[in-house]
Amino acid sequence: MKKDKSETSTSGGTPQDTGKENKFSFEKFEKAEVSEEIQKEAAGKYRRLHGFPRYLAFGVAVLTTLIVFYTAFAGVFLPMIQRGILICSMFILTFLWYPTTKKTKFDRDKVPVYDWIMVAMSFFCLFWTLSNNTRFLTRIPFSSEVKTLDYVVAIAMVLMILEAGRRTLGLSITVICTSFIAYAFLGPYCPAMFKFKGITLKKFVEQTYLTTEGMFGSLTGMAATLLFGFLAFGTFLQASGADKFFMDICISLAGKRRGGPAKVAVISSAAMGTISGSSIANVVTTGTLTIPMMKKTGYSPEEAAAIETCASTGGQIMPPIMGTGAFILAETVGVPYSSVCMQSIIPALLFYIAIYFLVDLMASKKKLTGLPSEEIPPLSKTFRAGGIFFLPILILVVLLVLGYTPFRSGVGCTILIFLLAQARKETRIGAKRFFEALENCAKGIMSIAGVIFCASLVVSMINITGLMMKTTAIILSFSQGKLWITLLLVGFIGYLLGMGLPIGTSYIILATLSAPALVELGVPMLVAHLTIFWFTQLATITPPVCMTAFAAAGIANAAPMKTGFTALKIGFTFYYVPVLFVYSQLINGTWWAQCIIAVVAIVAIYFLGTFTERYFMGELGRISRFGGLLIFLLLYYAMFDSATWVMRGILTASSAAIILAMYTIQRKKQQSSQHSA
Repeated sequence: MKKDKSETSTSGGTPQDTGKENKFSFEKFEKAEVSEEIQKEAAGKYRRLHGFPRYLAFGVAVLTTLIVFYTAFAGVFLPMIQRGILICSMFILTFLWYPTTKKTKFDRDKVPVYDWIMVAMSFFCLFWTLSNNTRFLTRIPFSSEVKTLDYVVAIAMVLMILEAGRRTLGLSITVICTSFIAYAFLGPYCPAMFKFKGITLKKFVEQTYLTTEGMFGSLTGMAATLLFGFLAFGTFLQASGADKFFMDICISLAGKRRGGPAKVAVISSAAMGTISGSSIANVVTTGTLTIPMMKKTGYSPEEAAAIETCASTGGQIMPPIMGTGAFILAETVGVPYSSVCMQSIIPALLFYIAIYFLVDLMASKKKLTGLPSEEIPPLSKTFRAGGIFFLPILILVVLLVLGYTPFRSGVGCTILIFLLAQARKETRIGAKRFFEALENCAKGIMSIAGVIFCASLVVSMINITGLMMKTTAIILSFSQGKLWITLLLVGFIGYLLGMGLPIGTSYIILATLSAPALVELGVPMLVAHLTIFWFTQLATITPPVCMTAFAAAGIANAAPMKTGFTALKIGFTFYYVPVLFVYSQLINGTWWAQCIIAVVAIVAIYFLGTFTERYFMGELGRISRFGGLLIFLLLYYAMFDSATWVMRGILTASSAAIILAMYTIQRKKQQSSQHSA
């Protein structure tokens, strides 16, 4: 029997509302009910600046964004100039916008003296870096004289990077970064396994400040160009209202289907998560609409929150932007950005197909329906209102495939969004919204810049201490050269790092330390890095520290830990798909091999879902549900390169026989229940 809309949710939700107040509208999207904790966190993130501090922050933010836009077409400045402008402007904005801590109130509305000192120091560091750029370029690294002010500026900038990272990302990233710096100086006193001669203060200043190996490294260069450009692309999409249009399109396409709101969450989060750069930000953005809708149609609060958690997290692996991860990965591996995107398409689709199957099985099991027709915006009307916003996305993808630079493509399509938005009154970006969008571009890069700057210091310390070679030797020694043990170690370390660090930082550190071990065992470079990138997502959905799930639980008024375990069940793809990267041709084979593996994987994923939900054409018995698990395991091994064609034939035939048996049993159950009714 289908659930009545007025029926109280079986999962402990509130009575369902009926009538016109359920009708979909953008106002509901903007004013959706969010827990007090989420509201307080959003309100308390930035200082409420007034007067001169407000004008200064606004001016620096807008000017920084305009400089980046200018260099996209006029040509990038010399490395230390382009990167120095980004670093110092981010210092200024961080110390103006971010309070010392989230809990303190004394500096919530005004900038204290010590922050003004750091703002002034940031301006001086920028002046010193720009005015001495020629000397930095012509000096001989680790040989030429280091001036006294070089020491002062270098140490000041390192300390400000650590403090900016603490304010924007939390204490954990500062502690880890400080630990690597301390190791560089305390090498002679470390255990034999990690012992080395240590570095001097002069060498530290050379490595971190006077060369492009430290804070001015390639990662910072990426943040100052293409990463900034793509974040601007997403910011202007939101400024034009395109995000609301995409949400409407998703509701029009999937809202009427069985368990429609959950499928809307899957589709919309895939679209928005790839641009937002943060799974938590995506949860708070799309979850405020999708989670209440899911609860109203019959999903439990924990299920609704977990579905949104996994869908939002998946945005980090979905091309073309992959939550900025694609840029970091391409820069780290040294391959074209387009290659990363092309190799990531099939795995990302498998992840979302798995979630889609699970939410559909949940809906079938609960006998849920879709949204009422009056809550669904007409597709044709919606497309006429905002379909033009597909054009810049399509052009962006085409430009990237054709080999144009991501930086110029991103900024160019950002300008195109602005021009297209002027065509309609509802989407028009006036002067005020335009400058607010420019300011928001700088705000968007701030937390990511904190990740990049701290990670650059960590990578710099790893390189100068030789820690990468030591770690590789330790991993290979512990695993005894066995690839599967190495994968377990890398996955476990990725989970631990992800518990306390942002995804970007976790990936950079883990890739620097463990990718050489995987490569030495025969894993191709890009495959190794994609595997590591997926492993760093594990902590996002895995208790006990799964902050994205906790954020979604706050919106859904759900039990946080139960939400985490439900998210683990729904997003379990994060655990087994990366293994296919290494042991099959899923991302490193011919196109036809990839297609065959993808089809087999889809079947395997579906039947794993039947085991998880204990549902296939009706409720499965305690024993018959294991048929789904057995099908998954048989097909999973059939995809491995080590399986011969004869073995694959046997495994596939066995799976087909089990599927037929499950179908026959469930069909008889259906006929029996119909006769008895």
